[in-house]
Amino acid sequence: MREPIPSVPIAPTQSVFPDDAMTSGAEALKAAIRRSFPIIIGFVVLGIVAVNVVKQLQGPQYEATSKVLISNTPLSKIITGTEPSFVDPQRTQNTARTLASSPQVYQLAARRGGPGLDGAGEMQSSTNVTADPSSDILSFTTSDTDAGKARRTVNAVANAYVAYRAALSGASISNTVRQLRSRLAELPARSPQREELEGQLEKLSVLQALNSSDAAVVQRATSANKTSPAPLKDSLLGLSIGLVVALLFVALREAIDTTVRSESDVEDLLSAPVLATVRPIPRKMRMVTYGRHEAAFADSYALLAAQLVQRTSDEEHGAVLAVTSSVAGEGKTTTAVNLAVVLARRGARVLLCDFDFRKPALSEVFSLPEEAPGALQVAAGSARLDEALWSVSLEGPRPEVSLNGRFSRGGTGARPGPNGDDAAGGSLELLPSGGNVRSQTVTQSARLLPLLHELHSRADYVILDTPPALLAIEMSELAREIDLVLVVVRHGHVSQRTLRALGRQARMWDAPLAGAVLTDAPVEARASYYYGGR
Repeated sequence: MREPIPSVPIAPTQSVFPDDAMTSGAEALKAAIRRSFPIIIGFVVLGIVAVNVVKQLQGPQYEATSKVLISNTPLSKIITGTEPSFVDPQRTQNTARTLASSPQVYQLAARRGGPGLDGAGEMQSSTNVTADPSSDILSFTTSDTDAGKARRTVNAVANAYVAYRAALSGASISNTVRQLRSRLAELPARSPQREELEGQLEKLSVLQALNSSDAAVVQRATSANKTSPAPLKDSLLGLSIGLVVALLFVALREAIDTTVRSESDVEDLLSAPVLATVRPIPRKMRMVTYGRHEAAFADSYALLAAQLVQRTSDEEHGAVLAVTSSVAGEGKTTTAVNLAVVLARRGARVLLCDFDFRKPALSEVFSLPEEAPGALQVAAGSARLDEALWSVSLEGPRPEVSLNGRFSRGGTGARPGPNGDDAAGGSLELLPSGGNVRSQTVTQSARLLPLLHELHSRADYVILDTPPALLAIEMSELAREIDLVLVVVRHGHVSQRTLRALGRQARMWDAPLAGAVLTDAPVEARASYYYGGR
């Protein structure tokens, strides 16, 4: 059993997500909106389309408006000289609007409106009354699918309102006349008050005969304007509705989302530092340290390699590093492959081994023959290690592999220096799985342990692509022969509960947890810094 490497505190690398920024509410909101931007756009478009469709199905709508002038002081008070010294205009407007909503107004309009108009209830529901704050004008607006009907309805309501106020005023005058006559009958013939009361009675009698109102129609509706469908207005309404619904959906989605989305989440759940953060890799790409993607991604993996080299600097015979994850699909194979390349380019002898026997992937990444022997055959004794190792070139736009270092272009495993010499002195060899094991209950650890010893003697770094630690037993059984474990966590893929379970399991391994790599992490433009980025 190999002695574990002493724990050396190391600082996490600078990442695209500063902890203080991610913990702030503003940054969290921005990140949530950025993640849900397609959903927000979808809701907005759906809202615009839905409102326009509904408006089209409803058919055209027309509005007609009629205006009524309201007198602050009733004519009866002016004639009798009993008007108050101050009249509150706001109170007058409130009283006028209250009277305009009286059912008696619409009942009167329905009786006087003539044929073709709706009943009192329909009239009231289709009519809106507003008061002009800068004048004594009430505006009656009626909506209907028929322009002529809207015009006739609003004129009928305005006239009914004026008549209703006249009836109220007439009733008040008649009541006052009765009170004055009753009072005159009680006064003596020569009472000094009789002459004054008789004068008021005469004025009220004249006003009663005129049957006047303290309101008048000052603008009758002569036409009706089309208000719907209005594409621009309806689109703005749909945009507002869609945006509100989208934000509510995003808020609910974020409230119930328990996936890992920040470096601080990873470090808290694993009790280990995040050594590197890798932005999203192009689809169907795994090898990004060669070719046109190298400038954008090589630095991220080089920083990871530098920290692992620092962690193993005291090891005289190199180290065995296992790359694992909690569940499938988090990018462990991609991380193992690109880490192996940058370590080799640093001048190290690197052995990359596929120990994920359930779903081996290295043969596909490097385009190896399906029948090529690998770790399973070497462990079983049916093949020698030299017959299963493939050398990988480190130069060129793509990796080139061959058995025993015989490259088709005459290259070497090392990356050449500027003068064509072997400047780095490193090499990369590949050991495929040699097939797959279907049964989840079968473990190859007993036969793989001797193989690990032999691999370790041949290289500075042995990088093992192992199965997800929570789904297979290899990681737990091989831990006593491994120097360091690197956990790969995909942004927004694994739940916090799952990663916490992996953290608990990792504390029982003999091998220390070197740290984690956060993959598929979105990059903020203000925080990203890539020399070769586009």
